[in-house]
Amino acid sequence: MRVYPVRMTKDRRTTPVEPTDTVSSVFTARRDLLHGVKEAVKGSRFSIQEADLLVSLFGVRELEWDDLEHDTEGFVAFNQLERYLVHSASLLSRRISKLADATPPLLEVADADLASGQHFNAKRVRITKDGVKRIQPVWEKYRRMSAKLLEGIPQRLLVAHQAVNEEISARIRARRSGLSDLFSGKP
Repeated sequence: MRVYPVRMTKDRRTTPVEPTDTVSSVFTARRDLLHGVKEAVKGSRFSIQEADLLVSLFGVRELEWDDLEHDTEGFVAFNQLERYLVHSASLLSRRISKLADATPPLLEVADADLASGQHFNAKRVRITKDGVKRIQPVWEKYRRMSAKLLEGIPQRLLVAHQAVNEEISARIRARRSGLSDLFSGKP
C-alpha cells in the first residue's frame, strides 16, 4: 500500500499571507468560476467569448458600467474591448462580425470617431436592442449564480475582497500604461 503525504496547510491566523498566495488565488478562482460561467451561458447558443463580449456591451448600455471606455452613444472602440474582455480577446473582429451579421443583428459596428482621436481605420461597436434581449437571460443566470455562490459570506469580507481585486487591477493598469508612456515621448 502506498502512503501519500498529508498536505500541510498554513495556519492563517499566525502566518502572514504571501503575495504569491493572494495573486495565485485569483487564477484559481477564475479557473473554478469558469464552470459557473459555462452554466450561465449554456443553452444561449453563445460561446463563452461571445457572451463575455455581449455582457460587456450590455453592461455599458443597460447597467451604466463606466469601467469600459465608451462614447455618449454607447459605442466602444475595438481596442478598448481587447483590453477589457475576460475570456480571450483573440479573434475579436471575427466574433464581432458574426454577431453583427446575425439575423437580427446583435451588434452594431460603426467607423472610427475621428474627432475623438481614433485612428481612421479603427472601428467601434455597441449592442443592439436584440442583442440586449438575447444576452439578458445569460446575465440573469450569472447574477443568480453569483448570489448563490456568495450566500452567507459577510458583507465586510465581500467589500474587502472587491477592494483587493480592484487595487490589483489598478496597479497592473498603472504599470501597463507606464510602460507605454516610456515609448510615447511623454515627459
